[in-house]
Amino acid sequence: MPQIKTQQGAFQRLRQTFWRHRINLDLFIHFFCFLSVLLIGADRWGVELLGVNFRIDQIFLCILALLLIVRGNCFVLTNTLPVLLFAFFSLISTLFAVSITRGVLFYCSIIYNIVFLFYNFTSYVRQYGIGTFLTIFRATCYVQFALLLLQFLLKVLFSYEFPFLPSYGEYFGIPRFQLWFYEPSYLATYLIFWFALSAYMFVIGKEKNYLTDILMAFAMFIMSTATSGFVGIALVLVLVYLFWLRRGITPLKLFIPVLMLIAFFVFRIAFSSLYEVFISRLFDSSLNDASGGRVEGWAETWNVFVENPLFGVGPGNYGLYLGEEAGYVPTNVSLELLATLGIFGFLSFYAITVQQCLRAVSLDQKQRSKQSCLMIGLIFALVVFTVILQINQGYLRLYHWMFFGIIDGAIYLCGREKSMLPRGLPAREVNA
Repeated sequence: MPQIKTQQGAFQRLRQTFWRHRINLDLFIHFFCFLSVLLIGADRWGVELLGVNFRIDQIFLCILALLLIVRGNCFVLTNTLPVLLFAFFSLISTLFAVSITRGVLFYCSIIYNIVFLFYNFTSYVRQYGIGTFLTIFRATCYVQFALLLLQFLLKVLFSYEFPFLPSYGEYFGIPRFQLWFYEPSYLATYLIFWFALSAYMFVIGKEKNYLTDILMAFAMFIMSTATSGFVGIALVLVLVYLFWLRRGITPLKLFIPVLMLIAFFVFRIAFSSLYEVFISRLFDSSLNDASGGRVEGWAETWNVFVENPLFGVGPGNYGLYLGEEAGYVPTNVSLELLATLGIFGFLSFYAITVQQCLRAVSLDQKQRSKQSCLMIGLIFALVVFTVILQINQGYLRLYHWMFFGIIDGAIYLCGREKSMLPRGLPAREVNA
């Protein structure tokens, strides 16, 4: 008997040690997830190699993937057909590239985004839940808000800038800020996902704690001064309002546009110089001038696609094809896909978004749960983000592929929740 008790005690201590280390590993995973998401837009914190920017955050993403693998049964390579098709057609395009060397480098970046962003965050959400990830994501947004506000105050009040966080300069006397993003429009494009998700969850999901997120994101749009941000705000407000009206028309809902109009005029008066420089130019000048000259390059990029419709000129080879520097790129993400990867690469890339939208809507119609509402909020944010992304180029933005990954994980969890429903019992009744 004493020997049996001794063996049982040793086994108990071993089990306790295992779980203690497992908990410590979870903490490390959460920490590196936080760090990876916080710096995922740090375009300027990287090293240029053969025209490709290798960012410091990519190291943290690799560590996160390694920790998930060590954790066991966490790093999941899901069989997502559009993602696999995009990898395949990108490879074919690489074989037809103007410069095979540069094409291979960019193809490695594509595979990196698929493995260390899409599958990385899919695995994280599957293991820890979408709620845990969003807690971390919102915390990183709060940190970025605090840093941008500090940067703004130091510049405006004391004309001081952190050497590692310089402003983007001034436009007609108005200082522009981009935090550690490549430029203000990149920061605004990233923020639009947070703003759209927060607005949807506040109005449609009735999650009142997202009001703080909305106000913070709006303030960051003001400090970034990017026109794309103001366009995104208008798009989100209109779409969320229409979703809200679908749930029933009331006098209060009909009065909301009046309040929004009043708020717009208050903004125009309070920030008149900001309005004149970054908003009124959309109406006072040509579309090309308002876009900073981006529209002018669309015809050029379209012609490159027409000349190479099937597989494009190869990933990252746009500038070389035109006899320009390797860093010369298109000014629209969709045209960039068409010109560099061809029609098949273009279709397979956007098929990822389309497939996720269809799966999410189908699950939400059957469940109508809090989890499915959050999933639809993420889909809404992704769609708005994709629309605003058209103002710039870049189908390899790290945060875009992160959004793909977390939505894929959220869809998996909702699908599993649906499969666990008792037979013959409607989802609405279970969730009630």
